[in-house]
Amino acid sequence: MNATPSLCTSLSRPAREGAVRTAVRAFTLIELLTVVAIIGILAAILVPTTSSARNSAKRALTRAQFGQWGSAIEAFRQEYGYYPTFETGGAGQNKVNGNTASGTNLAALHRFYETLVGTRRDGTALTGAISGTPTPPLGQNTRRIRFINFTDADLVPTSTTDATLTAKRGLIRDAFDNTDIVVLMDRNLDGRISIGGAGGDGIAALPAVTPPDSTVRINGPTTGATGNFPTGTNLGVRAGVIFYCAPAKATTQADLLMSWK
Repeated sequence: MNATPSLCTSLSRPAREGAVRTAVRAFTLIELLTVVAIIGILAAILVPTTSSARNSAKRALTRAQFGQWGSAIEAFRQEYGYYPTFETGGAGQNKVNGNTASGTNLAALHRFYETLVGTRRDGTALTGAISGTPTPPLGQNTRRIRFINFTDADLVPTSTTDATLTAKRGLIRDAFDNTDIVVLMDRNLDGRISIGGAGGDGIAALPAVTPPDSTVRINGPTTGATGNFPTGTNLGVRAGVIFYCAPAKATTQADLLMSWK
């Protein structure tokens, strides 16, 4: 008596393969949600890390810019025997962009740029008066020496579709697109930068600065014997040129980016 053939043996080969494929189990909803949750956790871990790395890179780039600008100012002093004067009054006193209004007119006065480059921002020659208060760039850099080459990274373009940069067009910027940058110098050449009447460097107070992503002004570095900017007898920052600014997301004095710290 012949045995009854099984289902698998009675099916043709193509039919058997189809049955096997039909038997493959798909993902369940729970498994799919588990995978999505794992991806979400990994993203939560990686995104802050990436943001932190990007912020650290911008801080490093800004420090490099400060170093280049400081070297140009020191080269000016070596050439002429004194530190250049940028702004001595107004809201832009002791600031890199001074009282220069932003905009597309690159022939407008910009003391920091013109004094260190020897031309206007549009490349035209410096002309006009050589005396005044403060002394015009042409009166300081009389030989029109180019002490630095500002790159596109150093300047906000005059034509931009970025709404956050519209009000900063044509100004010098750091890696955070920040244009509110303080520059201080050892004008009396005593080896340190001091504030107050006894300092002799023409710095009445440390200017406040505003981060590029906020309108809240932050006071200058902390002072005192143990502050980031030591004050008192024979104290101060022992340097020839220093810079500081409030990078993006800065909210307190502790967040300031200082070239000497």
